[in-house]
Amino acid sequence: MEKQWQLLDPNPESVRILTHEVGCSPLIARLMAIRGIGSTAQATRFLNPSLGSLTPPLEMAGMHDAVRRIHRALADDEKILVFGDYDVDGVTATAVLTAFLRRCGARVGYYIPHRIADGYGLGADFIKNRSLLAGVGLIITADCGSGSGPAITLARKKGIHTIVTDHHPIVQLPEDAVAVVNPTRQDCHTNLTHLAGVGVAFYLVIALRAHLRKTGFWKNRPEPNLKQLCDLVALGTVADVVPLIGENRALTAAGLQRINQDARLGIAALMHMSGSPDAPVDAEAIAFRLAPRLNAAGRLAHARMACELLLTENRQKATRLAGTLCRLNSRRQSMESALLESIMGRLAGPPDRLDRPVLVMDGDRWHEGILGIVAARLVRQFNRPAVVISTKNGMSKGSGRSIDGINLSAALEQCTDLLDRFGGHSLAAGLSLKSTNINAFRARLETIVGRMAADHPGGPALSIDARVPLDDITPELMDNLDRLGPFGQGNPYPLFMAAGVRIHASKTVGERHRQMLLACGSGKGGKLSAIQFNVIGDPLVADRFERIAYRPQWNYWKGRKHLQLMVEDTQS
Repeated sequence: MEKQWQLLDPNPESVRILTHEVGCSPLIARLMAIRGIGSTAQATRFLNPSLGSLTPPLEMAGMHDAVRRIHRALADDEKILVFGDYDVDGVTATAVLTAFLRRCGARVGYYIPHRIADGYGLGADFIKNRSLLAGVGLIITADCGSGSGPAITLARKKGIHTIVTDHHPIVQLPEDAVAVVNPTRQDCHTNLTHLAGVGVAFYLVIALRAHLRKTGFWKNRPEPNLKQLCDLVALGTVADVVPLIGENRALTAAGLQRINQDARLGIAALMHMSGSPDAPVDAEAIAFRLAPRLNAAGRLAHARMACELLLTENRQKATRLAGTLCRLNSRRQSMESALLESIMGRLAGPPDRLDRPVLVMDGDRWHEGILGIVAARLVRQFNRPAVVISTKNGMSKGSGRSIDGINLSAALEQCTDLLDRFGGHSLAAGLSLKSTNINAFRARLETIVGRMAADHPGGPALSIDARVPLDDITPELMDNLDRLGPFGQGNPYPLFMAAGVRIHASKTVGERHRQMLLACGSGKGGKLSAIQFNVIGDPLVADRFERIAYRPQWNYWKGRKHLQLMVEDTQS
């Protein structure tokens, strides 16, 4: 599908002020202005993310009650259980809480449900069949629990207290929770709704450490350095695709620094086995190399393996677990490709299928662990929402992904009579329903999304930050661009445009990738290597492009690095 190129237009006065007062180049000033930075103070915070700028944790609703209850559990030597979600955000939040409570000398264990056998969230069965039998006195949820009111009420009746740490939207506060630490609470005014679940857990740890300091808890034991947990916070924050702004930016920057200076055993083992061990770890490496491997455990086996990898202090165990996760990820990739190929075959059938505003695909016993990533690939391919549903014994579970401008959660709200359960946000959601309702659900959702998409542009937008000729791509520019990182959701890596680009050489690599050597300027000077992934049609081209949209980056190979362009789109 042809992309709609849009050259962004920042406020000229903001660019002028930043160039003059911050002392940066007009290009860097332009990039900051595009990202909503208009003053010297904002630019200083942006260019120098610091943990010292974090909002005080005790300003979060529920935090006082949470730290006092955990302190009591520590004093009384109660058994504490951390209950987490099975994605990377939930696993890292679980690891943060567990690691800190271990340093406090707590009797603490953790539990992460099995995606298929247990399902999402804290349930009544877990309370009856596990917590009671294990003698747990306090449950702390990690990246879940806001919608677990019935289970929390049951736990309270059985003498088990619950503290919720979560970031998912709350419909109704669990009344019987001792504390609910969730920045989306209506009575929480800290403006921290962008935090991931691991960010909320880390805030609880900050507040708890400070509270324990006031009580003299650390007099007889070393006080933990919380920067050592920021690597876990960075993993979960980037993996959950929350905006890398404000606190998330500071936490991720600190975590990346930690990983690159002294990576914990599990992360080091996973990086070594995932390729490019010489390259520094940035947010992109987390998103495309670490997070998929950590997620593979929860998708195809059990997320506990990922949590054990992050918590282990045994090198041999780290190597073994990292190898297992890499093998699971390879299996996940094969299963994903097979399912996608099957779906693409179906889409090639009825001629009107691709004219529909949303793709709702269902099949018998498709693996539930890969539904979401296949839906995401359909969204990227066809630029419209997609829901992929697996049926089994009359019941079905599905996962959906959407595009900017189409609120999937709001669309599902209008299908509640056809669904047994659903949850999520504007761009991603999960659901369950009776298999007999799938056709009615498909028809209803197509009507709803069709109305939502009435004014939506036909093609995906490609937002370009600036016109930058290839001659200007230098190591000095790359150093300046690095200061704008970490990049990710809410702070995308800068995308540039160049015109009249000559192709010195071009060849196909893999099945559909184009590897090129592009001439800078007139072609008499230097040349830059470039790569373009997933080229549709013949990947070999003529001798020049009218325009290219590209991201400059460092490519690391055998201990050396060289400049490379990641080509996003071309016009011939």
